[in-house]
Amino acid sequence: MATQSRYPFCFGLSLGILLMGCATHPNVGCAGDAGTLGYRDGSQGQHSCAAALSGAESVAYESGWNEGIQRFCTEENGYQQGCQGAAFANVCPDALASTYLDGYQSGYSIYLMQLEVDAMERAIESKSTELEQVWSTLDEVAGNLEQSDLDPLQRARWLEASHALTTKQSEIGAEIDEMESEVSARKAQLTQLRHAIAVSD
Repeated sequence: MATQSRYPFCFGLSLGILLMGCATHPNVGCAGDAGTLGYRDGSQGQHSCAAALSGAESVAYESGWNEGIQRFCTEENGYQQGCQGAAFANVCPDALASTYLDGYQSGYSIYLMQLEVDAMERAIESKSTELEQVWSTLDEVAGNLEQSDLDPLQRARWLEASHALTTKQSEIGAEIDEMESEVSARKAQLTQLRHAIAVSD
């Protein structure tokens, strides 16, 4: 499929996602031309005003909705919905469902991998903060060791603390190096996945 080439980045949340909450309040924002309301709801993948209308208005609403849902149930929109981690909207007519699903699944795979990368980067930040704290403590220990009036027992204790902190510093540094290598690999996989989506049909 060529979705990614037409949508190179995951855009911000669409208006349709932001308005999904209206589905639980059918009378909110449902004043006006029934056909227009139907088209609006359909293009947002929802049926928020359906319960507020009846008779001829309901028929006009459904006619507008059937037109609007054509706009919602596209491969490109499915990709954007999935890319943002939106809940799958099982509203598309059978003739459009597979196209929308194809886009959604591609976008959702990007979303999940990006979540993993973000989590790994947060873990690196946490480890880096821990390493900075070790460095700070090492500086304090070094200052204590420079004191000329230390007795042998005190000096031995500070030296022991210095050795322990130096070991911890090395361990955390090695962990960060490994984590950075892993996140680089995951970013490369993410780039490859985006490219695969761009060139596939």
